[in-house]
Amino acid sequence: MSSDSKRTIDFWSATSIVVANMVGTGVFTSLGYQLFSIQNGFTLLMLWVFGGLIALTGAFCYAELANRMPKDGGEFYFLSELFHPSIGFMAGFVSTTVGFTAPVAGAALALGAYLEGILGFSGDGSLWGKWMGAFVIIGITFIHIKSVKWGLFFQRISTLAKVIIILTFVVFGFIFRDSSQILTCGNEVVSFLPSLESWNEIWSDTWFMPAFSIGLVWVSFAYSGWNATAYIAGSVKDPHKNLTRSIVLGTLVVMVLYLLLNYVFMFSTDWGNLVGKKEVGLVAAQALFGNAIGSLMGGIISILLVSTISSMIFTGPRVLKSMFERMNVGRILAVENNQGSPQNAIIFQGAMSLIMLFTMDFESLIYYVAFTLSLFTLLTVFGMIKMRFTHGKPSTYRAFGYPFTPIIFIVMTGTVAWFFMNDKTTESLMGLGTALFGLLMWKFSKSSTSPKTLKTKE
Repeated sequence: MSSDSKRTIDFWSATSIVVANMVGTGVFTSLGYQLFSIQNGFTLLMLWVFGGLIALTGAFCYAELANRMPKDGGEFYFLSELFHPSIGFMAGFVSTTVGFTAPVAGAALALGAYLEGILGFSGDGSLWGKWMGAFVIIGITFIHIKSVKWGLFFQRISTLAKVIIILTFVVFGFIFRDSSQILTCGNEVVSFLPSLESWNEIWSDTWFMPAFSIGLVWVSFAYSGWNATAYIAGSVKDPHKNLTRSIVLGTLVVMVLYLLLNYVFMFSTDWGNLVGKKEVGLVAAQALFGNAIGSLMGGIISILLVSTISSMIFTGPRVLKSMFERMNVGRILAVENNQGSPQNAIIFQGAMSLIMLFTMDFESLIYYVAFTLSLFTLLTVFGMIKMRFTHGKPSTYRAFGYPFTPIIFIVMTGTVAWFFMNDKTTESLMGLGTALFGLLMWKFSKSSTSPKTLKTKE
């Protein structure tokens, strides 16, 4: 089978995978946790702008790399070729165990929390909600094993529905907004207008203190997925054109959606009702539309999380396949069925997600995911700079704003990671431990072939 015949993902499917990977658990849960440390409306909106800019600078860099090396695997493939197979394997191991498996579990937990809130069940993260999440994981896993075609069709439709419903929520949020309502957080009146105080909070108090950086961890988790098509670059049609467009367009669309959606969440109700809540969309909808219609909207939001689960179940196993087809041990995970689906990898990822669903706390899981992934995205962008020095400028897509965009990404991501290590040491050590365990796996089961010489496609 020729390499072109394996490229089954067109531009719109690739873009839908980016959007679906990004829009999900993070945006529908993050605000409740950000409010623990930040209580200024303008500062919170700027938090999402900063997060979007970080994601966009990273997207420009990944688009260049994916164009030069259009094969499946993402960081696993990039770092194996740019640095060393052991670094690539660690990145791939983190991507599959942290980048895809854990967010699937997180999305299922959030879905369960929304359903519990709609039905009035008490108790955060009850077994009933977890079992509903497990049912969704199993069902979507079966769809992607059965057919690549049906999996992509489901992905496109569910992502389109997600964008339409979010825009509908935003539009009706503005229509039903009570403009006379004075929002408060504690004894303070909430304001979304820039002020000297808000700028001081961003630049003097928070950017150089953990509060803003920890808030950015939640935002970075919400934006994670901007690099989704880099993981399946070998399956994208006309990659030199569609990879760049899908990564950049998907990131820009999501950035706008996030700003609008969080603004609606924040002006919908007093913030005391949102603090510490996973199901912020449900709380906002009930405040805007009343309990009946609000619960209906909350139910629709919970259904949207299915699209997020689907996109990660589609993408993650392809990284596993790319990793283990080179290994002496574990090659069974690289086996494809007659439909072209890496069925064993899909089943393995689904099983790992179910284990995390029933064993991990939601907040710790999110911190664990966001910090660990940032380490390898940072290293990958550094690798893009290295590639410029060793192989020169690409003849196809060149990262917009180079060298400023990769430098901005490295500095901002590194700063957030540094503050996070000091403030959330346990989750940081868990992430580093996961990466080191991946290194031990590589040592135990080295590649059956010598490392490939880097070949770029210009």
